[in-house]
Amino acid sequence: MKRVRVWIYLLAAGAALVSARAETAPTAGQVIERYIEAAGGRDALERLRSRVMRGQIEVTALGATGAFEIRSKAPDRQVSKIEFPVFGTLREGYDGTVAWAVVPLQGLRVKEKEELARVQRSTGFPRELSLGKAYRRLEVKGAVDVGGKPAWLLEGHPAEGKPDRLYFDRATGLLVREETTVKTLVGEMTFQVDLGDYRVVDGVQVPFSMRMPRPADVGFRIAIEEVHHNVPMEESEFAKPAR
Repeated sequence: MKRVRVWIYLLAAGAALVSARAETAPTAGQVIERYIEAAGGRDALERLRSRVMRGQIEVTALGATGAFEIRSKAPDRQVSKIEFPVFGTLREGYDGTVAWAVVPLQGLRVKEKEELARVQRSTGFPRELSLGKAYRRLEVKGAVDVGGKPAWLLEGHPAEGKPDRLYFDRATGLLVREETTVKTLVGEMTFQVDLGDYRVVDGVQVPFSMRMPRPADVGFRIAIEEVHHNVPMEESEFAKPAR
């Protein structure tokens, strides 16, 4: 009889634990809404029409350091420039329709198919407000550890290709890691970007540190030095260059 009571207690405790977990696990929509609030709130984010970020980038595998600038404009325009003293200047952009890149020694190329889709998912500005609409489906995969801190893992399923993985710090609600799986000439590769050193600029949280530890052979670190909002920008800044 005593053994039966023990089993009953264990089953009851297990059921209670499962119930508690089910009650505390948020929906994907709740994680995104908390992210918006943690970043400064919907009203503050909606006041942003553009952003300029400047800093330094270090490509660890090459031992190269360069100047970095990225210009973003609502709803989805973006252009970036990296200047390396030794290798030259790398430029990438998206004008709302065409995504392009100009690479030293290779010249201009236009991004298509899955590569274009990845650009379209990542260029919405402000990112916090566009993230929930960037995927066909978002789902919570559970609680995980990121750098020794608990986080919620969301998978974002695009119309085509592997899902992106988004990690949100459970304490702050902020996005702290992204993982994207990409098809390359040597097979699929997963790119991981860690976001940190969040600081308040014009009432919104901005990550001043971006680090890509893997793949190790293309890893980089970005240290943001200045951020400016609502800077006037012309549409021509984002257009594909002539060559």
